[in-house]
Amino acid sequence: MQIDLAFTPPELEKKDLRNKTVVVIDALRATSTMITAFENGCAGFIPVATIEEAQKLFADLNEPNLLLGGERRALPVEGFHLGNSPRDYRPEKVNDKMVIMTTTNGTQALVAARQAGEVFIGAFPNLTALCRRLQEAGRDILIACAGEKGFFCLEDTVCGGAMIGHLGKEDLPVQESDSALAAKILYEYFAADIYGMLAACEWGRYLEKMGLGKDIRLCAQIDSSKLVPTYREGKVYLDR
Repeated sequence: MQIDLAFTPPELEKKDLRNKTVVVIDALRATSTMITAFENGCAGFIPVATIEEAQKLFADLNEPNLLLGGERRALPVEGFHLGNSPRDYRPEKVNDKMVIMTTTNGTQALVAARQAGEVFIGAFPNLTALCRRLQEAGRDILIACAGEKGFFCLEDTVCGGAMIGHLGKEDLPVQESDSALAAKILYEYFAADIYGMLAACEWGRYLEKMGLGKDIRLCAQIDSSKLVPTYREGKVYLDR
């Protein structure tokens, strides 16, 4: 099994995604939020790149079970039903609802990964369950970090490194690319205090400044979920 890692969506777009399993990570917060939403009964997500796309799709579909969700600079988009905080996606809001979502980084990475053979949603909350699915899939793996506006971010890379480290402990022949090895080394450095890493990274500090520090605690809860959402044909959902 070969494991590669793309630090940003622009880098992902240069990779050959055919016949690979891609894991998209936006640890703070989009993929963590999606996992939380599914835990609370959400029917699924339709990720899009822009606010305008989300608004147009919502108007065109005109279905009662649809919601608009997303953020820009961490704050909810004006006129949307939901932001991008895991705390927004409570059962009374999202049970049996489909969410059209656009975020600064996470949904961009999903759109960039759409040509892959298989795409999973990953974050610290579903780390072990996700790695189990990756083992079952048996394909070469490409971990896609959402980054921050096309640039490297620490939290996604460390989360990817956690997945690589976990897979390396299994009885599997694993070959890591240089970027995958670098991510694993970063994870090993921060493994003892994932919350501390998330709180200290640039985006974590920004969330705290914006009054969203409670989200960091939720995103740091390793293995709080056994759910592994799949992205296929333009939608994120759970295989039932």
